[in-house]
Amino acid sequence: MLTEMGQGMQMIPIESDTVVERVIAQITNMISLGRFKMGQKLPSEFELMDELHVSRNSLREAMKILSALGIVEIKRGDGTYICQRVKPSMFDSVIYSLIMESSTEEEIIELRQTLDEAVLSHAIRKCTQNDIDHLQEMIEQMRAFFAEGSISRAAKLDYQFHMYLTQCSRNSFLSRIVTGVYRLFEGSIEKNIRTEELFAMADEHHQEIVDCLIARDESQIRRVVTNSLSSWRQNVRQKI
Repeated sequence: MLTEMGQGMQMIPIESDTVVERVIAQITNMISLGRFKMGQKLPSEFELMDELHVSRNSLREAMKILSALGIVEIKRGDGTYICQRVKPSMFDSVIYSLIMESSTEEEIIELRQTLDEAVLSHAIRKCTQNDIDHLQEMIEQMRAFFAEGSISRAAKLDYQFHMYLTQCSRNSFLSRIVTGVYRLFEGSIEKNIRTEELFAMADEHHQEIVDCLIARDESQIRRVVTNSLSSWRQNVRQKI
């Protein structure tokens, strides 16, 4: 079974130190090399233990971590599979938080500008009319919440607008990266709406995004995203 699945690629027996970390490294390496593919069932515990020269406890601990990371799915009574789709994990926010802490304000601003431009570019080419209608409805609801003084609800909808736009990119890897980063921006997005003196500006910027999708006009991406982030950019320079 291993020879059929491995196609000549063998994992290296693991030494006793940092066993769990090395099991994780070996499995992820085999995924990147193409030995294990998305949706594929992994060899049995006994086969992996034999090939890696590790104990059952070490192997199971490594699989628990890989499962938490959204890399494998453990099906009781069946076995362990490589996940069909990349799933956001609780570790994403920790990783991105560390990145943010070691970055300058300008680097953070550039990161969001770059990600938002990439999302809008993909969304222009891949979004459906239903997607556009839903985004327009979210803008209308946001307007209504702001008009009635429900700032927190408006802020939450603003965040959801950007998250839905990310889904419209139809790119799971881009969505995972953007979702992880945006979790760190959620507070600053709410602060931005709370301190926005003229909500009409924020309203206009969201509408420009939707109009860009309707026109399928990629030439306007940088201008639209820059306008959308204008007031947030000022707030993030103070503190995220």
